Amino acid sequence: MNKKLITLVLLASMGVTTYLAPLTAEAAIDDNIKQTTEKINKLEDEKKSVANELAAITDSMAKNESKAASLMTEMTETQETLKELNSQIDTLNEGIAAREAKLAEQARTVQVNGDTQNYVDFILESESFADVLGRADVVSKLVSANQELVKAQAADKELVAAKQTETEKTLENQTLVAAKLEAAKTDLEQQGLEKEAVVASLAAEKADAETEKEQFLATKTAAEKAAQELQAAKTATVAVATSDETETEAVATNTVATAAEKTATPIATETKTTETKAKAVESKPAATTTPVAGGSWGAVQSAAFGVQGTPYLYGGTTTAGFDCSGFTQYAFNAAGISLPRTASAQYAASTKISQSEAKAGDLVFFNQTGSIDHVGIYLGNGSFIGAQSSSGVAVAQINQYYWAQYVVGYGRVN
Repeated sequence: MNKKLITLVLLASMGVTTYLAPLTAEAAIDDNIKQTTEKINKLEDEKKSVANELAAITDSMAKNESKAASLMTEMTETQETLKELNSQIDTLNEGIAAREAKLAEQARTVQVNGDTQNYVDFILESESFADVLGRADVVSKLVSANQELVKAQAADKELVAAKQTETEKTLENQTLVAAKLEAAKTDLEQQGLEKEAVVASLAAEKADAETEKEQFLATKTAAEKAAQELQAAKTATVAVATSDETETEAVATNTVATAAEKTATPIATETKTTETKAKAVESKPAATTTPVAGGSWGAVQSAAFGVQGTPYLYGGTTTAGFDCSGFTQYAFNAAGISLPRTASAQYAASTKISQSEAKAGDLVFFNQTGSIDHVGIYLGNGSFIGAQSSSGVAVAQINQYYWAQYVVGYGRVN
């Protein structure tokens, strides 16, 4: 009897110890689940906040696109105005030439009508005082008319000069408008991309946290099941031990083995998961960069000059119309080289070089509005080809008055 009692006490002690182990683990898991739940909620709040910011940026982009469409309409009207101004200039020049011919004709008419060499002789040959007054009046009107013609001619010449200045100013303003449009578009796209990256990062982090929480929940379920099985085994063991000591010892042995196996299962599972993650991290290939293949300039050059004369189009990336960065992206893509979409992004992605180091095929950047807003392909000898708002895809000189004041530097595509 005493031996059986001792056996029962030992079995009870072993059962309690084995039962408490999963309970302690369960408490730790509960704490982990709580922490991951809080983390998930925090990430969700951050994601919503960034999503709201992204929505605001998207709205700003839509407004900018609308404004751009309106400005493009104005730019088209400006082009028509330029044509009209040139036509007016031609008309004014023709008027000036006609007026000069008219003045010469009037001078000849006075001479013929007066049959004299000048106005004085014309008046002195008057036959009466009334005739003098009449001839003087004629001369006065002729002189007055000629003076008015001279004044009109001088005014028209000034108008021609003013129209020419206005034409040049309009052309320059048109280029600046296009630069501002691209700068605004670039800035908003950059903000949008940054916010999208944050949203994606938060979503990924949240997904990892949710996966981690699911693993903790699975571990907790396994631990609870193990504890229940141990409790059932303990009850059964005590009942058998009261009738047969030998059988009790066997049951106790089996109970301990089962408890150890059940307790180890979630731990082994978690260890295996950790090892799998570690292997996945180790097997992930490192990011590499591919240098530009030799001889790529030939392909870039062929593509660039192949679309020379293509009109400027805000946001354009095809042969139907290009903006500056859309053109450079198109030309380099023909050589299998990928460039970012905007001028500022291309500037950031290129290796900065000096003017003396620049070679044909490098990029040249300009700042007309306070940030990088124009890009072209350097051709050497101070020239570049790019999509200009005033001329479409064309070759221009960097040292020209306009571009010389805005050039920022050169970049090489890596």
